[in-house]
Amino acid sequence: MYDFPAENQVGGDDQALPATETDKDEDDGDLCRICRSPEGPNNPLRYPCACRGSIKFVHQECLLLWLNRRGYKQCEVCKRSYSFVPVYSENAPEKLPWHEFMRGLLLRGLRLVGWVFVFLFNAYCFPLHPWGREAAIEYQRDFRVSEKFAFYLAGFVYNGFIAYVMTMVVFLMLIVEGLSILLRGILVENHLGHGVVAGIALVLWKQMRILCDWFHDTLVTPRLFNAIMGIQPREVVAPRRRHAQLHEFGAIRRFFYLLDDNQFAVLAISFYVTFFFILLPFFMGKLVFGLLLLFPCMEVAMQHLSGDSFGQEPVVVEYMIMASLSFAYLGSFVTLRLDSIQAIAKRLLQGFLIITAAIPYLLWTVSVKVWKNLYVVKDSFVLCLKFGVFPLVLGCWLDFCTLPILGTRVSQRLEILSDCPYLMSMHWVFGIVYLMCAFVSMELIQKIIQKRPIWGLLDVTDPNYKITKLHLGQILFALAFHGSFMVVVVHLPIKSISLISPSFFPLQLWIYEERIVFFSIAAYLFLLRVGAPQWLIDHIIPPIKPIVHKWIITVSSLLQLSEFLLENHSDQNVRPLLQIHDPDWFLLFSIAEGSVVSFYGSQSASETTFEEDIDHDRFIPRIGLMLVLAALSLFLISTGSMALPILVGRAFFHSISFIMLYFGLKHDDLYGFWIGCYILRAIYIKTCFIYYHIMIGRTDLLLNLVMLWIRNALLFSIWITVIPTLLGLLIDLMIIIPSRVPLNESPVYSLLQDWLIGLVFLHIWTYMTMFKRINWLATVVFREKFERIRNVGINQLPSTWLLRDVIGSIINTLLTTLGFPFLVAYSLFPLFGFSEAVNLAVQRLIWPVVLAIIIIGFIAKLTLNFFVYIHRVIYDDRYLVGDRVTDFTEDLKQGINSAGL
Repeated sequence: MYDFPAENQVGGDDQALPATETDKDEDDGDLCRICRSPEGPNNPLRYPCACRGSIKFVHQECLLLWLNRRGYKQCEVCKRSYSFVPVYSENAPEKLPWHEFMRGLLLRGLRLVGWVFVFLFNAYCFPLHPWGREAAIEYQRDFRVSEKFAFYLAGFVYNGFIAYVMTMVVFLMLIVEGLSILLRGILVENHLGHGVVAGIALVLWKQMRILCDWFHDTLVTPRLFNAIMGIQPREVVAPRRRHAQLHEFGAIRRFFYLLDDNQFAVLAISFYVTFFFILLPFFMGKLVFGLLLLFPCMEVAMQHLSGDSFGQEPVVVEYMIMASLSFAYLGSFVTLRLDSIQAIAKRLLQGFLIITAAIPYLLWTVSVKVWKNLYVVKDSFVLCLKFGVFPLVLGCWLDFCTLPILGTRVSQRLEILSDCPYLMSMHWVFGIVYLMCAFVSMELIQKIIQKRPIWGLLDVTDPNYKITKLHLGQILFALAFHGSFMVVVVHLPIKSISLISPSFFPLQLWIYEERIVFFSIAAYLFLLRVGAPQWLIDHIIPPIKPIVHKWIITVSSLLQLSEFLLENHSDQNVRPLLQIHDPDWFLLFSIAEGSVVSFYGSQSASETTFEEDIDHDRFIPRIGLMLVLAALSLFLISTGSMALPILVGRAFFHSISFIMLYFGLKHDDLYGFWIGCYILRAIYIKTCFIYYHIMIGRTDLLLNLVMLWIRNALLFSIWITVIPTLLGLLIDLMIIIPSRVPLNESPVYSLLQDWLIGLVFLHIWTYMTMFKRINWLATVVFREKFERIRNVGINQLPSTWLLRDVIGSIINTLLTTLGFPFLVAYSLFPLFGFSEAVNLAVQRLIWPVVLAIIIIGFIAKLTLNFFVYIHRVIYDDRYLVGDRVTDFTEDLKQGINSAGL
């Protein structure tokens, strides 16, 4: 494996890094910097980075162990990345023989055949289940596809359902880890393992556990689990101590030797679930129906089954029979064993007497336990009231306040809730989210004002506080406060906007247009994916704090309430809040009490001062006036926050209305809101920037920046006008016109359509080239150009390079692709004397021919790259024996050679 042992001298290439005295001292005894041992016959020392002295050399095994434990990919001292080169066996040829290559290619083709077989198997079996048949009919009606394609689509969805079920099984395994061990112990204790059925059940149970263990180990890997849960897996559950033993499948696993463990496990799970839960019950149910038809006495049972829609399904009937046989089989070990019929009758009688006596006894015992533990019922009622009813009421009230936004009436909303009661859970979620926002706002306000005004609030930091105690006054106060707040912030602004502009509401959303429902769902999911809500939160919350701080100080000074609200305010900015040992429990307590609580400890220390403030009437009118001003300020801010972004967004959509009308679309107010927010923020930032530079007298710098903005605007205008038009015209000539316009008709060109098509394709190509690792959509030169733009930034690049090498190069390529076929079809080809029909066919089909040539070349290139990649993979599987860390001098020589020095 180790072909090149470490050398103590690096020759002339090490002139930039001269050896130190420490290097000379260590020449006679070089040691590994990790294990501090010298090199061995089969374990040489390497120097993979630029470190010198006692930390220069390292064993490869020690380095790999250190990298696996620490997770680093580079040296912690010199910050140089480690590189590894593959090591092949001594008898490795330069190229694979054709028979080895064909064998490896065939094995990989068989892997694909396995996936295709299981997919088709699921697509065939799933419609045998009543749910699958209903899903296929639903897909056929909704998507207007053929019956066979609907079955395939149902099978595809069924595969995703299997993955979902397995994921739920994994989470159940995390919760109840010892359930299978306990079940096995119960089976052994009751001697249920001696029967043939029990043996088969145990084998199947064991194999299912193996598959679940594999899926568990795969799911809790850092990348997949972090993507699903959004947290590191070690924070939730530790990995299992053992891996799934897939070799327990025996001959089946050896037969599918060409599949790796992951592929075999996925196919086995899918086949296992489909066969044992759909196909086998279906045929068994058909057999039961056939047996029932053989006996005339079973006609009554058949008529009874025919009256039930589920009774006609073989799968459902077999489920019922399997459940009945399972209970009968388990009951046989309790009743039959070695006893006689009299003993069986005696036990049945004893069981009947026990049941008749046990039910009243259990009811009496439960009643006594409930009476003795009545506080449990009371605490449960209080918790349900605080965490269930209270957020639900707030969510319903918030929904009522926002009804005019969507143009929904109260009767319509009640009708929807009566049809779908589970939608009430959304109101509860909205209530919880609102309480969390109220908690953040209350915490912000209490960082500004002093203790005295909030002494009347409930203190959840008091050691005597109990969450199970019903603070009825606090709940009623919080309910009235939040209800009034929603009216001021939500309901009144909506009503005011409706009075000023009756056509402003309801909002127009794409989701209500049935013909583009899938497009609208994808558009809204894209809005969530790009993080629009998080962007809004990140840019709104930071300015709120100084605005609220300044508003409270200013209004308190004007109303002469600084003594009451802001006494010793200078100390409050630096005084931290009360330290809570568990912030999560503190947030839970605050939400339980309506998020209108005190965070500063008990009020008993200054109770006299608080009573004097209440008795004295000098603050009451001014505090009331301050609350009125606060409500008015919130009303104005909320009205502006609702109206301005939507108006700006609608103006933007109106400016591109010619595009919207072309596709038959209307503007979407949700997208208009986000676009308006972006535009208003950009205007605000640019205005502040210009005003700042004018005030400091840097007009020269401002002029340079304005010229830079103008340059970028011109380049951007060329990018979104000229290039998309040429690209769309090329697509129109190559694909659209030849496929839609007959040869005897003259095509009609629409520059708007061509521009839109080209704009979409251009930005898809740009995105895939710049931000995705897809190398076959652009040449190496264009990828390097885009990489430079992304790394350096467009503002730092010269205008001539951007215009000549980027934009000019693309325009030149498009003009050549458009002009050369035009020159051939309209100038050169008519000189050969062909008929007008032939000339017309050439003029119409020359661009599709060019496209076909490009596609053929593109496919040939992809095929060649694919075979080269397959050859490398097969070659590595056959002859690769390991890898070796590259020494620093070797990398240095390789870099010099690649640079041409």
